[in-house]
Amino acid sequence: MKIMKHILLATTLGCVSMSVLAAPQPQKTLQPECEAGFTSIVTGDFSKEPQRTCLPTDQKQAVKIKLGQTIQLNLPANPSTGASWALRSMPNSLMLLSVDYHNSAQCKKGMVGCSGLRAYTFEAVANGVGELKLNYGRAWEKDSWESKNITISVQP
Repeated sequence: MKIMKHILLATTLGCVSMSVLAAPQPQKTLQPECEAGFTSIVTGDFSKEPQRTCLPTDQKQAVKIKLGQTIQLNLPANPSTGASWALRSMPNSLMLLSVDYHNSAQCKKGMVGCSGLRAYTFEAVANGVGELKLNYGRAWEKDSWESKNITISVQP
């Protein structure tokens, strides 16, 4: 009889555990995967992950921001290969606030060869349309640099 109670208790607990596991879990907001990089508006609310907007694949299509907004441009990078992003020029409508690098989530402490994101943070200080021009590559291999031009439109 005692064994039967333990089996019944284990079965009941197992069913309760399984129903908890089967209950719908709150879903994390999925961010789009952006192979060419993405922008996000910096709001100062660090309790939420900022919404990503993939960079346009058509270089003539502008990234639109409002005057006074702070925007972060995030580009895939892997400095462990010797390659890095270089900001060649920027429109007068933007002011560069900071340049940072963040390892990807898959990069654990002590790992080498991990990729991540180079983050350029700008503030929109004047209305207008202009182009951010960047290069990616190794300093000693100038012939193989990748160029990226991003049109920025700052609107009132």
